[in-house]
Amino acid sequence: MLGHSLELRDGDLVMAGGRMATVAGLANAVQALTLRVLTPLGTDRFAVTYGLDLVPVLTQAVGARTAQDLLRLSLVRTLGSDPRVREIQDVTVSPDPGKRLWRVEVVLIVVDGTARELTFEVGA
Repeated sequence: MLGHSLELRDGDLVMAGGRMATVAGLANAVQALTLRVLTPLGTDRFAVTYGLDLVPVLTQAVGARTAQDLLRLSLVRTLGSDPRVREIQDVTVSPDPGKRLWRVEVVLIVVDGTARELTFEVGA
């Protein structure tokens, strides 16, 4: 239901006992959702619809509030498209003053009913 994959730490594969470590269940879902958000939309040549679309947030001449709303919408679209996510309960976007960087906190329910809060830093 929540799947399994190779474990990543800071973008690198994790080795354990001379083998590549794996991750399963909720830990896999968290890892996969984090990768989905931190991957710019269209940069995976094998899955061009995978990733977070920051283009409207970073390229349009909009105010801070509108940029936050655009980012929130893009996060909901990105995370909501993952089959492991049942419901997104809350998305909080906090800007880093003077930068195009946002701290994002997402509260969601995965398909097994587990609630989870994810925190990301996204932006340029």
